[in-house]
Amino acid sequence: MQLVISGKSVCERGGGGQDGSRPLQVVSSHLLGALDIEKALSVQEVLAKLLLPHAAGETEALKRPNCPRLFLLDGCSLKLPLGPLSGRLRANSPSSKFVALLPPERSGESEMMLLFHWGIDGLVTLHEKWKTELPKAALVVLRGGLWVPSGVLLAFVKQMKTLLDRQLVAGQSLTARESQVLQLLFRHLANKEIAYQLNICERTAKFHVSNVLRKLGIENRRGLLVSLFINC
Repeated sequence: MQLVISGKSVCERGGGGQDGSRPLQVVSSHLLGALDIEKALSVQEVLAKLLLPHAAGETEALKRPNCPRLFLLDGCSLKLPLGPLSGRLRANSPSSKFVALLPPERSGESEMMLLFHWGIDGLVTLHEKWKTELPKAALVVLRGGLWVPSGVLLAFVKQMKTLLDRQLVAGQSLTARESQVLQLLFRHLANKEIAYQLNICERTAKFHVSNVLRKLGIENRRGLLVSLFINC
């Protein structure tokens, strides 16, 4: 099975020609926390130039529809679940990217796995070196990469393999492209975003999605995600 991702702590890969030019917005309900995060990011000149005014919450972040950007979600202050929040922000501004800053008590592998399944591309824990790590993570994600612990990536790959072993219809197999599409489906990406990630047209992405679901004997995306967590 060809993988879009690899089992590394930092995985740089092609991501539709990202050049680091998309805007960056901090979403934090704590003013001093938001300023601290922006200060840490501004150490990198390229990031300082991309910063939009920070948003105090979801409502403010939604005020710029159809504006793809890198959202930096402050999990230390936001009370909303970050996964569903990222889904709503992505629906409002398709092709956006996400980095989450997590408190230590919410940085276990299971918590990170859920966030990765929601399509969050970078996961940084609030520890003594977070101010150094955060701008590095933002740069990698802007360039189309992932900043995710290797254990999370390996667990993700294992989940997919387990589901394929149990769910594939007899006599069926996935092509390399379909395997890539399946990984992005597992991360809650819509057809338009799958097309963007794989540099194909949306119609082609829809065709591959239909084939993947048919080969797995699953009716729709929701059924796919349910099967993932039941089987794994």
